[in-house]
Amino acid sequence: MDSVGAILKNAREEKKFSLDQVSADTHILPGYILALEENRFQDLPGEAYCAGFIGTLARYYRLDSRHLVCMFRGIPEKKSQDSDSKQVNPIIKTEKKNYVPLILVITVLVVLAASLLFIFTGKPGQKSAAASAAMEEPDTNVYVMTEVLFERSFKENDIVKVQLDDSSYDIVCRSVGNSVVLGYRKGNVTLAPSEELILDLDGDTKKDVKVSLRDANSETRTAVIRIDRAIEAPVPPPLPAVSIAPKPESIIKHDKGTIAVMTSPTKRNFAFEVEFSGPCNFRYQADNAKSVENYYKAGDHVHLDIADEVRVWLSNAGNAKILLGSAEIILGNKGDVTSEKIGWEETADKSYNLSIVSMH
Repeated sequence: MDSVGAILKNAREEKKFSLDQVSADTHILPGYILALEENRFQDLPGEAYCAGFIGTLARYYRLDSRHLVCMFRGIPEKKSQDSDSKQVNPIIKTEKKNYVPLILVITVLVVLAASLLFIFTGKPGQKSAAASAAMEEPDTNVYVMTEVLFERSFKENDIVKVQLDDSSYDIVCRSVGNSVVLGYRKGNVTLAPSEELILDLDGDTKKDVKVSLRDANSETRTAVIRIDRAIEAPVPPPLPAVSIAPKPESIIKHDKGTIAVMTSPTKRNFAFEVEFSGPCNFRYQADNAKSVENYYKAGDHVHLDIADEVRVWLSNAGNAKILLGSAEIILGNKGDVTSEKIGWEETADKSYNLSIVSMH
């Protein structure tokens, strides 16, 4: 019998999908997809993630997601067992009797019972079918949101765990129709298409996340929902002393604090470019204009002319290289989530530094 990983790999190769294509469509990192195909479950964050990723990939390949998740968890599927032996009824010779009146009575009773069942339940067998469906365990995916932005397709009963400081708070997709009902600690809220709602998840009266409905499909009972923690631009904490890059053409890897890339006697427009070497969710806000967000893949490129400053948010930051003049800036590793402000800062001698300031 093929393993879970072999089944997933065969399905992807039969459809001639690349790892990057599957990653872009399912929002699962290529490394995780490869680990699943090679049955390296220990390289994934945990059992709940593995089961969720397997279910998502199975539905994407149009496989039986419940069967594959059961295989992964080692749960045997229930099989009906037919009796190996047949009971042999003894042949009893009886006298022939006229059963026609009895058969007529039974037929009338059956027709009467069927009519009553149709009147009270709508259709025969409808109640039992609904009861069987209610007894089925819902196929639920659990996602963990640690980045600033999170957007994907949800179905009913899916859960997002939003990480705030040291605690996580659940947002549940209760039902999907023309609008979506979301549940959280304070109760349920209804989200209409293109509508945005602010939620206080931890009950401290502060704005925690903004949720918006991008698309809803009442036939498939699925909805594309965005969750955004960047409601207001965070104020950076006190930062260490500024350090000047020794050579503008050098590669600068920035993680925390502030670093100056170049100095100018006056503010001037500067070119801001981003080159992508792999899948990356990138959002930017240039000179206090409206923020723009897109999902990029290897080979994509963004060019902006900035007058004062640009704020950027990156998920999978290692796949993005920022160019400021001749300086190359790396803001993190693959899988990292980061937010930075890049702009002019006035110095004590009234000149200006083009600086990168960490906002996370």
